[in-house]
Amino acid sequence: MLVMGLGLQGSGMASARYAAQQGAVVRVTDMKSPEVLAPSVRALAGLPIEFILGEHRDEDFIWADVVIRNPGVPRTSRYLLLAQEHGAQIEMEIGLFFLACPGRIIGITGTRGKTTTTSLIYEILRVHGQAPVVIGGNVAGVETLSLLPQITPETLVVLELSSWQLEGLAPHSISPSVAVMTNIYPDHLNTYNGMEDYAEAKANIFRFQTEHGIAVFNYDNSWTRSFGLEAPGETWFTSFEHGGSFPRSALVDGVPTLVEPLAIAETPLKGRHNLENILLATTTARLLGVPESVIVETVRRFKGVSHRLEEVCEWRGVRIVNDSTSTSPIAGQVALEAFEQPIVLVAGGNTKHLPLEQWPETIIKRCRDVILLPGSGTDELLPELRQEIERQGVIDPIRGIFDDFHQAIDAALALTHPGDVLLFSPGFTSFGMFLNEFDRGDKFVAYIREKAKDQ
Repeated sequence: MLVMGLGLQGSGMASARYAAQQGAVVRVTDMKSPEVLAPSVRALAGLPIEFILGEHRDEDFIWADVVIRNPGVPRTSRYLLLAQEHGAQIEMEIGLFFLACPGRIIGITGTRGKTTTTSLIYEILRVHGQAPVVIGGNVAGVETLSLLPQITPETLVVLELSSWQLEGLAPHSISPSVAVMTNIYPDHLNTYNGMEDYAEAKANIFRFQTEHGIAVFNYDNSWTRSFGLEAPGETWFTSFEHGGSFPRSALVDGVPTLVEPLAIAETPLKGRHNLENILLATTTARLLGVPESVIVETVRRFKGVSHRLEEVCEWRGVRIVNDSTSTSPIAGQVALEAFEQPIVLVAGGNTKHLPLEQWPETIIKRCRDVILLPGSGTDELLPELRQEIERQGVIDPIRGIFDDFHQAIDAALALTHPGDVLLFSPGFTSFGMFLNEFDRGDKFVAYIREKAKDQ
């Protein structure tokens, strides 16, 4: 068995560990260097696994009977096609997990908000305490396959599922028994053949449900509203604009005729997008039988997740916010709309060739000062910002592009005044300067906390 993509976030390691523990002859291949992957290799020490790092070799893919591909590997990879030509079966970690999992799976997907929604659903179910609950899927550092020994038929299994992971369900025609879809926006279009292809990958979360399944969709997003009309099981919508949730049966000519109002409990989370996430999570919890009192109290205490509009600290009267998982323009735009205070923005990185849409306009409208990091995405953004400056007739807020990350943060801090928000929301991917968006966020938080010691 060949594991394609060891990675640093858990999926490749879990696949290799699981395969070795099942008695397979395991070989792992990854284009990253042995130095970068050393932590992952150490985590698998003692298992009979062969590592081929820093390259992919044709001979390994010809050798393999089964190839487990990392979610980051595109379906069209020539190595996967080579393996298929030689009779290999292509699998993904999440597909193997679904086939072996005895628990009830609650799957959450979407372009934005899936991590927050997943974490809140998990926390509500954990606090309720009526059944064992575990969390996994597209969660940094979690080896989902390694959860199997602790899962029984009574366990509730909460999984964040990316579009790439959901591709792994289609060959087996399986979907989680409870499916939640937050929204669909342009993303990963460097991997997919347009929005239809990307959205169809997401649709695997409900596509293979039976009439006994449950699905919850965000009515306020056109893609998820449309998908909600196709789901085969019990289907509910949530709507911030309509102020609550409603079953599909309440729709007449596409408009809800009866909405169950959901008073959103006091929450420390900022932005409309987070209120949409809360609506999805609380509606799902109600459908799973969680009492209102548990839901309200959990929402009140829930402070969100790392790297997603995470309030790091206050520095000389300035709120420092880490939104490093902002890897698309729509994410960058949503982050800016979450604050009313003056914003000093740190943005930029490498492109996924996504439409910038209203992000440049929002940057110029909402930000007093802008610091940019280098990258192909920044090269796309900069001329659009210049056009917006001219169109809006405002003073240029762009203070430069900084090749050195620490210098960029120092420059941003120097531009702040008490009452401001320093927002680190790149809007692009991190590769080149960082290992990934989590590494990027960790480095930002560490540097800010070091600076805060001296204030």
